[in-house]
Amino acid sequence: MRAAKLLCLRRLARWASSALLALANAGVGARLPNSQLAISQTGASMKKIGPTEIMSLVKQIQANRDVLFDEKLKLGNGVYAAQDFERDARLTVYSKLINSCNSLQLALTLMSSNLMNLDWWKAIARSPIPEPDVAIYVKEFDSFSKIGFVQSIFSAIESSLRIYLRALAPSACSNGTSEFKSIYECLFKTQLSAEPADGVVLLDLLRNVRNTIHNNGVFFNKAATNQSISWKGKQFLFEYSKPVDFVTWDFLLEVVTALEKMIGEIVNDSKLTSITTGIIDPYAP
Repeated sequence: MRAAKLLCLRRLARWASSALLALANAGVGARLPNSQLAISQTGASMKKIGPTEIMSLVKQIQANRDVLFDEKLKLGNGVYAAQDFERDARLTVYSKLINSCNSLQLALTLMSSNLMNLDWWKAIARSPIPEPDVAIYVKEFDSFSKIGFVQSIFSAIESSLRIYLRALAPSACSNGTSEFKSIYECLFKTQLSAEPADGVVLLDLLRNVRNTIHNNGVFFNKAATNQSISWKGKQFLFEYSKPVDFVTWDFLLEVVTALEKMIGEIVNDSKLTSITTGIIDPYAP
């Protein structure tokens, strides 16, 4: 019964993604070339992105989402088969990341199918909107979507790791309420049987990116110093009191792919799999 239900969920998820892609592709195909809009992506490269590039991102996000869904099904039918598929924190971390990917797919599909289509703006506007103004609206929506996605994936990871630490060491880090860096360093270095590869560096990078949101994309820290993080052979520089310029969609999708790997290492760690009682996620979607 459980296996049949999970298979049904998998098919439904695949259908939903296919429907989104069909909708977005239909919108792209219906546009006239002179009605398409491209915007400069925030970042050092200032690469122009238009509907075609956005559709490529939608497909990449779908691939990430499918990996997350398949891994959750594998765990739900395997090592965590006896646990609550919808509420156990070792599984809900996938649900939360899946929801983040789904929402981003919707946002980018809206951008590709409608917001980047000048004919759509002409159809809905009560009075003509100048094309430069439309470009500003689209770029602001792009920034809004980035901020929302960063916050969403960060929340998914942070809330889950705090639950794992409380399950493994209830008294550690003030019952899991200390600042997040101390949470993941304690969990990775003292509570798991093996530290996730590059886990601390990855979360240092994501945490700093997320913290710039407090200052509208500008980096500040208590030490009033620059910070450079080396990850995957690249240097990511956070200059004190200056905007961060590398948070592109390509960068964020690379982070999501790395998070998938890191979470897989964590939830498959023997210290967590050996807990046979449920680890209930109070934030379960």
